[in-house]
Amino acid sequence: MNTKVSKLIITAIVFLVTAALSYYAVHYFFFKKADVYSILKEEAIKINKQTPIKLDEETTLDSAVARGAKSFDYYYTLIYKADSVNKDTVAKYVKPTIIARLKSNPEMDYFRDNDVTLYYHYLGYDGLPAATLKITPELYKN
Repeated sequence: MNTKVSKLIITAIVFLVTAALSYYAVHYFFFKKADVYSILKEEAIKINKQTPIKLDEETTLDSAVARGAKSFDYYYTLIYKADSVNKDTVAKYVKPTIIARLKSNPEMDYFRDNDVTLYYHYLGYDGLPAATLKITPELYKN
């Protein structure tokens, strides 16, 4: 009888541990992503309530979009026609500035902590795409 009780107790403990681990695994892998996406959507809504925002004499922030659990897009309009924007110049001068801001600005903590990829879309005043920058966590976490 003693071994029966011991086996029953061991089985109950194994069941409870397995159930607890399963609950946390499901919560972590399925609901954590949804939480990040929800927060990114809220951030986009907050930004869009303030747009358009003139950032400098050449750039206006038009909108922001949460494009998934780990992607966030910013849309800007430049004072230049799209075909006159040099994509290499944007990549050479604008991209490092964005990366530096992502690394140091406390307002960007959530993006860093959750490995969000950011896309910066620049449109010309004619509404056509001028340049797009993709900033991955590997770029701003190094």
